[in-house]
Amino acid sequence: MDTFIGHIKTPQDALIIFEACRRGQLNRVQRRLSSKERVHITSGSVFAWDEREAGVRRWTDGRTWSPSRVLGSFLTYRELNTKHRRRHLSISSSISSSSSSSSSLSSSSSSLNKANHASQYPRSSAGCSYKPNGLIKQSFSICTVNNQKIHLISYYTKADVASGRLMQPSHHPQLSKISIPKGYYPELNPLDTSGGHSATLHSMRTELTRRKLSLPSNLSETSEPISIPRSILTTQDIIWGNLSCSEDKRQLQALEGQLRI
Repeated sequence: MDTFIGHIKTPQDALIIFEACRRGQLNRVQRRLSSKERVHITSGSVFAWDEREAGVRRWTDGRTWSPSRVLGSFLTYRELNTKHRRRHLSISSSISSSSSSSSSLSSSSSSLNKANHASQYPRSSAGCSYKPNGLIKQSFSICTVNNQKIHLISYYTKADVASGRLMQPSHHPQLSKISIPKGYYPELNPLDTSGGHSATLHSMRTELTRRKLSLPSNLSETSEPISIPRSILTTQDIIWGNLSCSEDKRQLQALEGQLRI
């Protein structure tokens, strides 16, 4: 079921996978993974799919993950240790019940127990610990020029990436030769860190900016309202006696006296 085995490090790697699938060199996922297939997810597993083709919008793998964090154009998740979470809850409940039933425990002893428990079970922001040597999951999504919504999910461990065991598509002997067709995938902004979907928004912003900057040479020939930059507006003199607001006149007279106009 894996589309590719390796490491997706850059958006270019993800686009190579998408393009290889479009050309038939790699296989896209056609459906949700079964329970047996999910068990075989390991470091290096990469899955790509078309949202409409597979009928899958949200990826599920049966594992527990931390809240997402933005890393470049990817959303990343760290695998959580559910055993520690259940143990943490049971210990917390036992501490709470014992403290309510016995009033002889001192506040210093209670604080010491909490400190020891926290050091024994380091917690993530989700309230449970990261799984030792657990997987890291990253997702990337993009919408093509044909309004095709395609997604990619990849899994890896820090150790496998550091050791170089997982090869990037851009370094693969066959896949590295794939050229990405210009204009088919939205241009990615390297400074944008809001995920793959931002590529489409970035292209729209770029087009709007280009249209605003390219004003027609003859403004009277267009019937549509055009926002003219302030830099090309001409200045004009204002006669002091024609000011309608007495407060404005009073302030200008005060300025006139101070500046000795």
